[in-house]
Amino acid sequence: MKQSQNSFLIVFDIPRDIPLLALRVNRMLKRINAQKFQHSIWKSEKLNELIAIATFIKQHGGKASILEEKFVF
Repeated sequence: MKQSQNSFLIVFDIPRDIPLLALRVNRMLKRINAQKFQHSIWKSEKLNELIAIATFIKQHGGKASILEEKFVF
């Protein structure tokens, strides 16, 4: 049986008064081929890149968390 690679979710909140930050974050996520689930929830297998993006968001006044995707049912 083939083992699947782990996937991670980045969940973030960017202040509305910083629209350029949202644009930069979306471009960064697209650059790593992350998949968009909802407005500020994206999925990727590239954990190190997600950590870098989350750090960038936090450094610029936003909030970000990374979760490991694990479906139970």
